[in-house]
Amino acid sequence: MSALRGGGRPHIVLIGAGHAHLYLMRHRHRLADADITIVDPGAFWYSGMAAGMLGGAHDPAEIRSDPRRLARQYGLDSVRGRLVGLDRAGRQAQLADGRTLGYDLISLSLGSCAPTPSAASHGPGVWAVKPIAQLVALRHYLSNAFERGERPALVVVGGGASGVELACNLRSLATRHAAQIAITLVSRSRKLIPTAPSGARRWLEGYLRRIGVEVRVGMRAVSQHRDGLLIAEEGATMGQDALRLLECGHVIHASGLAPPDTLGGLGLTFIDGRGLALHDTLQSVDDPDVFAAGDCAALVAHALPRLGVYGVRQAPVLLANLEARLHGRPLQRYRPQAQALTILDLGHGQGLAIRGRLWWAGRSSLLWKRWLDDRFMADYRQ
Repeated sequence: MSALRGGGRPHIVLIGAGHAHLYLMRHRHRLADADITIVDPGAFWYSGMAAGMLGGAHDPAEIRSDPRRLARQYGLDSVRGRLVGLDRAGRQAQLADGRTLGYDLISLSLGSCAPTPSAASHGPGVWAVKPIAQLVALRHYLSNAFERGERPALVVVGGGASGVELACNLRSLATRHAAQIAITLVSRSRKLIPTAPSGARRWLEGYLRRIGVEVRVGMRAVSQHRDGLLIAEEGATMGQDALRLLECGHVIHASGLAPPDTLGGLGLTFIDGRGLALHDTLQSVDDPDVFAAGDCAALVAHALPRLGVYGVRQAPVLLANLEARLHGRPLQRYRPQAQALTILDLGHGQGLAIRGRLWWAGRSSLLWKRWLDDRFMADYRQ
């Protein structure tokens, strides 16, 4: 059955400029029978190069793309805005500024956010791994502080891949400015990157010691304090004696990503902590004309980690299924890969690649990562 409900050309609305929608823009010719509008809140920042940018290995412009420029290049309409609601009966997307956009098909690629506690009055600066524009601002702030001779202690919260990358690249940034500062990585888990092979974890622990990053495992962040961050041992009975103060000038939170709050207010089935509930055709379980991909999407049959590679691999399926829905053809099913390659940028020219139980570390890993990243961004940079 075709998605077109009336006369004229069907209208596809793309909400957000995530990996999958960038791919759709480049392949706009496959949807030549429809008008397409992309709605985005600003620039696309490539998360795969964000840590390296923080450490000074990349200029911010290298990891940024302008969706409006791409829209002009590939023949889409573009609207700067933010989705706040859906009128599915009337086929209207509602934007924060009061505008509405009619649609026949709609797709969401909104990425994820990093929940962050509020800063204490007169306390340390509080930053998050997302939105990535915050990391750009943090780099500029710290670079200027280092040039003024300031040496603020830094705490990174989160012992997963993102937290490890940020801690290492903060050290790399400080090294570029010949700034000797204290950097502490706080992990709620007793193992850094718990899903990594044990050999990779041992190598990583040794590397962190060599570059001077202190690691506190089995500790959780409790609250901000005017002098730093209050932490407590994971599982300990709470009380004043359980709290410890890590004095610092800035706290960077990378302890987990969450779907955007917008999704919970769309009137569609939402899986708490994961995102919009989808069939493996990338369609909403509630509405076959609502699609999604990437970090904001939650496949009912598969709980996927928040890695950009899944949004990239979903993109061709999303494109094929939008085309199929337009023309009343059968849809494809997205089948996630059993294992995904992850390569961490650890600063100082070092990388750590992990795929399943295989791992390898050193300069060759980082060179491979940069080749993959540059190949991805070549089509999207300004």
